[in-house]
Amino acid sequence: MLRRSLLALSLALAVPALGCGGSVTSEPPQTADTATTKAPVAVNAHGPVKLFGEALGDVPLTAAQRAQIEQLATDAESRHADARAARKDLMTVLATQVQAGQIDRAALQPKIDALTAAMQKAQPGDRAAFEQLHAILDSQQRTEFVDAVKAHVGAHKGEMHDKHPMKQWAADLQLSDDQTAQIKSAIMDRIHAAAASGAAHDWSQAKHQGQAMMAAFEQDRFVMNEVAPPRDVQAQVAKIADHMLGFVEAALPVLTPQQRVIAAQKLVEHADSIELQ
Repeated sequence: MLRRSLLALSLALAVPALGCGGSVTSEPPQTADTATTKAPVAVNAHGPVKLFGEALGDVPLTAAQRAQIEQLATDAESRHADARAARKDLMTVLATQVQAGQIDRAALQPKIDALTAAMQKAQPGDRAAFEQLHAILDSQQRTEFVDAVKAHVGAHKGEMHDKHPMKQWAADLQLSDDQTAQIKSAIMDRIHAAAASGAAHDWSQAKHQGQAMMAAFEQDRFVMNEVAPPRDVQAQVAKIADHMLGFVEAALPVLTPQQRVIAAQKLVEHADSIELQ
């Protein structure tokens, strides 16, 4: 299953000047209002908000900035509550089908539609929140934030490579080598067929858009509509859901009844960590 994430996404201290005579003006002493500290941010958040919270934990913030950002995170969690509920509902129905040994995409479609609607509803607020975050941070903090995001994304990629869904399934379901080989073969057949038909999801495009947005975030002017158009949420969810269901459909015929029970349990247990965005 895929974590994408990537995408619900919603940041002026004076630089000491050199005097004409070669002396350096001293910085004013820090006060309670200007003192900055590093500390975890949005620790209870989910998805992209959690990733950005982890990155902001590496950025020195004033108490006032921290309070503003925590409020942004709280608002985002509330804004995404319907999407989390819809995703859990989808995974619960999918888990029932997995346990029964038969995937019915038509029966899942209303659940996918509900998730799409919830994500579409949240998108304008997410975009406005990212502009607010830009306004809260100063130039140096924005640069540090972007650098921290890159570092955390890299770390998450490493974790995802080590915890590839195929590896996790093999461990959770105690797949035999033969089962693993059959599932891999079925998945690769689907990937090649999608590529041949032009239906493959363009992950590279999403990556480039994300990189461009983060580069723009470092600048003094940052307007989401100038940097990145609103996502086509319906198309994005449809493609990622199709990819996820294709993975399940490839694995299902190979699993024993007991393995299907375990797979269904894991789908429900990890519903919050399965990102369809």
